[in-house]
Amino acid sequence: MTDSTLKLPKPGSAPPAFAGIGRAWGRVSPSLVPALAVLTAILITIPFMILTGGRGDIGRGLNIAGTAYAALVEGAMGLAVNDQVSADDFALVTTLANASNGLSQGDLRELARAVNDYGAAGAENARAYQAALAAFSGLDEDALTDIGESVEGLRAIGAETLDAMLPLITELEAADRGDVRALAETIRGDGAITPESRAAVTALAPAAEALDDDTLFAYMRFVDEYGIVRLSRFPERLASLDEREIALDAPALTTLAALTAENVPVDLAGAARVAGVVERLEATAITDVGALSSQIAQLRGLYEGELLTVEDVSTAIRDQLPAALADNLIVRRPGDRLIIDRANAPFGAVLGDANTPDDPADDRIDVAYLRLPGAALLFFPANLESMIVRSIPFIIAGLAVALGFKAGLFNIGAEGQLYAGATVAVWVGFSPLFAQLPALIHIPLVIVAGIFGGALWGAIPGLLKAYTGAHEVIVTIMLNYIAVLIVDWLIKSTAPILLLDPTASTPRTPFIDAAAALPRFSTIPAWLFLLAGALTALFTFLTHRESIRQTPGAAVRPLALGVLVAGGGLFLQWIAVRNALHVGFVVMLLAVWFTDWFLSRTTLGFELRTVGANPDAARYAGMSVPRNIVLALAMSGALAGLAGTIEVSGVQLNMQPEFFSGLGFDAIAVALLARNNIRSMIAAGLLWGSLLTGAGLMQLRADISIDLVKIIQALIIMFIAADAIIRYLWAIPKTAEKTSVSTFSKGWGG
Repeated sequence: MTDSTLKLPKPGSAPPAFAGIGRAWGRVSPSLVPALAVLTAILITIPFMILTGGRGDIGRGLNIAGTAYAALVEGAMGLAVNDQVSADDFALVTTLANASNGLSQGDLRELARAVNDYGAAGAENARAYQAALAAFSGLDEDALTDIGESVEGLRAIGAETLDAMLPLITELEAADRGDVRALAETIRGDGAITPESRAAVTALAPAAEALDDDTLFAYMRFVDEYGIVRLSRFPERLASLDEREIALDAPALTTLAALTAENVPVDLAGAARVAGVVERLEATAITDVGALSSQIAQLRGLYEGELLTVEDVSTAIRDQLPAALADNLIVRRPGDRLIIDRANAPFGAVLGDANTPDDPADDRIDVAYLRLPGAALLFFPANLESMIVRSIPFIIAGLAVALGFKAGLFNIGAEGQLYAGATVAVWVGFSPLFAQLPALIHIPLVIVAGIFGGALWGAIPGLLKAYTGAHEVIVTIMLNYIAVLIVDWLIKSTAPILLLDPTASTPRTPFIDAAAALPRFSTIPAWLFLLAGALTALFTFLTHRESIRQTPGAAVRPLALGVLVAGGGLFLQWIAVRNALHVGFVVMLLAVWFTDWFLSRTTLGFELRTVGANPDAARYAGMSVPRNIVLALAMSGALAGLAGTIEVSGVQLNMQPEFFSGLGFDAIAVALLARNNIRSMIAAGLLWGSLLTGAGLMQLRADISIDLVKIIQALIIMFIAADAIIRYLWAIPKTAEKTSVSTFSKGWGG
């Protein structure tokens, strides 16, 4: 008889489905620690945005965070999703145009300025501006400014006092202004009228003789505070107010004074524009002035794009706008800019402004798009190009630091090794000794020279570590300062001139020869990428022909690699719209491949890793620990020198003092982010470059300090170094992963 008793799970145990999810998470999550560290760092910064930018308003803070990180992605990857313009987007401006007695295209610019000023002032202030300017109708802007700037003084002195002062003011105005100013300063400094000062004032203005000491002192204090020239104009300003029956304490006068003060959001000209639209906005019950301003800006963009041509705005919106929206892709960008493509296609591209119809060579894509329901996925290739160019040195320098980690050495000297390699490379690049070399020889020579310079600088701490026991951390830190200062001296030295370009306005080396500069992807013929793909496929096929013979399906791999190489090259050429992406990207890929191959496939690489893991065991096995220490730091320096060489020969084409400030230390962060995994270095370097590249657009769009990126970077490194925090937050099993990061340092004694 079967037991049909229902078996319940033990108290506290997870249901089978959740247990399966937990086991799957335990297998997958350890490899996600770096990604989760990045995600956690991003999430932690959101509360800071709520408290600062949002000022405690959660909704506003989340909106700022969304804007910031969307801008960060767009600035780094070139990807953005923006809404398509629809007829509903012009509801407010349509209402305003219909209510106006004729609104023309020419009126839109002035209307946009007036609405922006209205939004800056606010509805209450806008009505005050209207009332104030109505009270002073007939006066030009200069006269209004004079009255506004006089309000403070008129109120401080008072009408009666000013009338009583008039004889004194008239006589002092006729005297020498320097004498009057000096006398007024003396009296105010004395704090009272002395017989000497009374005699001096009376000599300049006989009307002072009839005034007692206290009254004369008060009058001369006003002379000192406002100046006799300005003071002499006050009676005229007061008379103008009397004619208009405006009292000194009138609100209109207060408003006018505010409009003529410094650092005000709306000046007199803006107030006049505001006064002109107050009634129009209130008559149409438009309260969302920001939305109205945005719609006006978009409408002007449609006129500039010649999608609207009828002068009357109401007619253009009614008759032309529906067809314009149906026949064109019109996407609204931040800042109310429009992307317009007249091709009514599900996907396409818009060329840049520099494109000329008669020259296909300058066809550069500004943005590519994919239509979505009510929106469009946009891709700006220039942003991705900039990010890749900026990431290349981080990846190569990160390899340099990681190679040292593999040998159990903490190479903090990547900064100095960058300088050493770049200095040798830039000299080979501009020296007359190599000026006649063709690019096929000159470029490799520059790269080899940079590698040699970095290797030499890296070998110094290696030798000291291996044969004297000097700790590599101390030595490499000191060598950083030495390298930076030597380069500073070489470039700035004028007697004799060593590396300085005497024709430059700032200290720098001469530009390297054109034959020494790394080629740009945009200048490489497309057939070369196809040839590279075919050769890659052929090489892979030949090296794996035995396995392919046994398993014919394995032939897909060479074909896939060939397509990847050819397609990747063509894609990089397509995004090189700024002519900035250089073949240093290929050199970087080769450096990653070579470093991985050296460490995992060669005897020297095995010895190096063994020395890093256990130098005593390596010594017992007959491996030379000193030789491997020198080799590791020399190769680490060579990679750092290569990073510096790529930067000077591919980006700047010259070298300046403090050229690589901070790059070598960022390399440590990149190596840690990759968790010392050579193959992960590309992703880590691209992430680092993305943060730095997208920071500027993030600051512009969300009005957030660019230092937020530095905070994110610091949090990422903290979470990578102390991954127990991430493991706890994301419930990652403690024993599921054996860390791949070698021991950085064996102690101060070696």
